[in-house]
Amino acid sequence: MVVDQEREPAPVKSLPVLAAKSWGRRLQHVSLRTKIVVPMVALAVLPALAIGVFTITWTRNSLRESAIERVEFDTASKARRVTEFLDAVLQDLRFLARTKIIRDLADTDTSIPFSCIPELRAEAEREFHTFSQGKRAFYQVRYLSNAGQELVRLNVEDGQPLIVPAEQLQHKSDRYYVKAGLELEPGQIYRSPMDLNVEHGIVEMPHRAVVRFATPVLGTERRKGGLVVININADYLMSLLGPLPAETEGWLIDGAGTYLGYIGRSKARGDVFGLAKRRRLSVDHPPETVSTILESRGDAGAVATRRDLLSFSPIALGSEPAAHPASADRKWFLLMAHDRAPIDTPIRHLTVFLSVVTSVVAVTAGVLGVLVGHYLTRPVAILRRATREVAADLSKLVEVTTGDEIEGLANDFNVMIEQLREAQNRLSAWNAELEREVARKTDDLHKLQGGLARAEKLASIGQMTASVMHEIGNPLAAIKTRIQVAEEEENPVEHFQSLLADILDEVNRLTVFLRSFCHLSRLREPRMEITSSEAVVQGVITLISPELRRQGVTLRVESAADAPSIFGDPDQLRQLLINLLLNAAESSSSGTEILVTVGPPTSHAANRVLEGACIEVLDHGAGMSEEVVKSIWDPFFTTRADGTGLGLAICRQIVEDHRGTIRVQSQPDEGTLVTVTFPDAVAERLSSARTREDHASESANDSNPKP
Repeated sequence: MVVDQEREPAPVKSLPVLAAKSWGRRLQHVSLRTKIVVPMVALAVLPALAIGVFTITWTRNSLRESAIERVEFDTASKARRVTEFLDAVLQDLRFLARTKIIRDLADTDTSIPFSCIPELRAEAEREFHTFSQGKRAFYQVRYLSNAGQELVRLNVEDGQPLIVPAEQLQHKSDRYYVKAGLELEPGQIYRSPMDLNVEHGIVEMPHRAVVRFATPVLGTERRKGGLVVININADYLMSLLGPLPAETEGWLIDGAGTYLGYIGRSKARGDVFGLAKRRRLSVDHPPETVSTILESRGDAGAVATRRDLLSFSPIALGSEPAAHPASADRKWFLLMAHDRAPIDTPIRHLTVFLSVVTSVVAVTAGVLGVLVGHYLTRPVAILRRATREVAADLSKLVEVTTGDEIEGLANDFNVMIEQLREAQNRLSAWNAELEREVARKTDDLHKLQGGLARAEKLASIGQMTASVMHEIGNPLAAIKTRIQVAEEEENPVEHFQSLLADILDEVNRLTVFLRSFCHLSRLREPRMEITSSEAVVQGVITLISPELRRQGVTLRVESAADAPSIFGDPDQLRQLLINLLLNAAESSSSGTEILVTVGPPTSHAANRVLEGACIEVLDHGAGMSEEVVKSIWDPFFTTRADGTGLGLAICRQIVEDHRGTIRVQSQPDEGTLVTVTFPDAVAERLSSARTREDHASESANDSNPKP
């Protein structure tokens, strides 16, 4: 897929910028000590670890390769020793085939019985006897006629040559090596595979493995004659490969993977891997290992297994090329198994030693990095601590003696502290002067506020006076008018009773107004005690229920199971609730319901229960507008024609005396909700007790002033 880079450049260019910003933001929250110590430790530890790991890896590989090369060289040397011996056998065979007596035998007519030429036989025997002297590897040396008949045969037993009598000579024309050898031209050599020797048609016991080399003989008259055969004892070949170390074993195998012999100290294993058992290499090793060994062409090699290190090398069966292509059983391989423990143990010990050295160097480098980082960051830490101390006391200075730029920074910091101290002194002087000016202005403001308070009080008194004059003047004017009307009547006695009734009504209305006004102006001091909020509500309901039924209004109370108590005056609390219920009833129409809820207060924002008590009065009357709600707490404000406007003002005063809050929520034509909240009774009682103790203590101090 080909990407159009001109159409999509943004993602490729923005990613590094975002990554850089992300790393920048992360580094901003890392301390200076970390920024210095971490790179220092990394620069000290990482190279040491890298060099240590490289050294360990290179040393392990070098030692392992050296061990492999050593075993490969040793295996190749042993294989070369066998090859050199076989070359010597070929030279001996070639020399024997060219001796005069053998060539004379080749010129002899095969139809003449060999017994008729005793001189030639005796001379050939002497030649064979002389030839085999000291050749312990030879098992047999023979000369056969073209018909396959043995003419001369010499056996070698324990290094001693023995001539076989003529009557014991055998006819070997049916043997494969005789047939193959007679088909060759003079000068060519046949090499047989290793097999068990057969005498008189029976495999020789004990089993004796031999290898045969045969070559035709060219007579003195240039006529092809018989066949010279040398049998090599396989045990001698195996002796050329030993002795081996105790932890090493060796095998001679052919090209088909068949064990030909065993080299080692275990006699039992020698029987297992002997030629008579015809054991295959594939029985002991996986196919890939067998393939690696048998497919090697000329160089030595090695294969590592879990327990051993296998080294192998091909064995050339003489440097003289054979007349026939070599089959698989004519190829030989030397296989040696070396125990890995002596090889791996030094490598493991050296690895542990180098790992310990690398760890010590890395730890030392890390400690040095930490010390260097600490040395570099310590003055900065001193400066930082000094800034915190200077924030509280400008008389302290920084002492850093590093002799570098940080010490210069500390000196500049001390100069800055001196300048800050001077500026602070100036600011202190300015602050003292400013405080005096503020005190003077505050006194003026207090005087002004006193004048404003007096003016406000006069205005309130004027407003209250006007209201009182209005409330009292109207009944008095009505009384005066009725009296004047009665004086003008012709018979005033008849209207006297009705006049007295009217005057009594007006006087009662004045009495109610003056009593309410007195309640507003001087409520008695509440007698505080812990009382049940539910008991207060139930007591009020008993008193006010008849009046509510008369007006056709239903009253319903919902009290929580754990309704809290109130620290307050029960009489004033009942007065508060009576005023709220009467106001709710007067604004409600017949057939509606007033709901009183008693329980703990609830925060509407988080729906969280608070400590204390709450009483709610909800009606479904005419309600009030927002402007009316803002004015209901003002004295003499009322929306009823016969109201005094003092009920809610008295309610508010009672709530404030009890350190509570009152809130009114109303909507026109929907109703009104009045919520009264009181603080926790126990906490309020403790606070009231502490307040009385404080007042008593202040009074005692005032009555006993110190001299």
